[in-house]
Amino acid sequence: MTKPCLFLAAILCALPATGEQSEFTNVIAVIGGTTIDRRSQGAYLDTNDSIENDGSVIIETSAGSSPTLYKLRYQGVPFYYVRFHGYATADDSLDTNGQNFVRMFAAFHELGVTHIIGGATSGGILENQQQGDLIVSDDFLNFNYERPSSILAAAAIERPGVFPRYNPPFCPDIRKILYAIAADIYPGRVSPTGTVVQDDPSRFETPAEIRMYRTLGGDHVSHNVVTEAIYARQLGMHFAVLDSVSNPAEGVRSFTRGTIRTTGDAIARGAIPVVLKAVVELSRLSPACGTTCIGEH
Repeated sequence: MTKPCLFLAAILCALPATGEQSEFTNVIAVIGGTTIDRRSQGAYLDTNDSIENDGSVIIETSAGSSPTLYKLRYQGVPFYYVRFHGYATADDSLDTNGQNFVRMFAAFHELGVTHIIGGATSGGILENQQQGDLIVSDDFLNFNYERPSSILAAAAIERPGVFPRYNPPFCPDIRKILYAIAADIYPGRVSPTGTVVQDDPSRFETPAEIRMYRTLGGDHVSHNVVTEAIYARQLGMHFAVLDSVSNPAEGVRSFTRGTIRTTGDAIARGAIPVVLKAVVELSRLSPACGTTCIGEH
């Protein structure tokens, strides 16, 4: 079901409706997170000098008003961008009900988004991980049950006959592109694989929890990208993440909140060019992953 748009700074509702978009195969979105957004400095993709800003839009979905979606363009390629997982403020990010994710993905569904890049900083669970490492995650463990488990039920979206599978849980096409670009231009170490753990977004973990996650096969722990991976797959969207290590996880080594912020800002400076080059490559990519992401009846 399609809802009307509330316009903030745009004449047209959706990128796919514009003449410029018609030349591209895919409709792309980037979800900001601490790998991409430098919130401590007020630096977001929509404020980046190398990017054209075509305004913004809010979509009225069946679950309520979406977060602000910025209509950006890089090297002629249009894409949607949502700041920091769709949270309006830093305080909102401590909210565990997950409605921002529901409304954000319901809006993506309305706009016909096909490919999404996300990512977040995380706590490194493994001893050999260093602050500043990038990780192109290829699997996840979910321990966050406060948010709705189904975007389809929460937003009243129907995909009859499709039961999503998560093997693999992240789009292999996007992961391949992200790793190739990051390995070439990121000024630091890049891992082609990693299992991201998601748990309670309102607090840090205990050392015992980190030891448990390590035993279960977790490599790094974060709070939002797994929800996004789950919703994207339920909606048949290609999704992958560029995660990063901003600090050791609790009990691995000591760290301070100050070093998290400093490292996060450095990560974003190196990761943004990776994301933007990936957007260009994704604009005309023919999916090779078959029904992995879109599902099958």
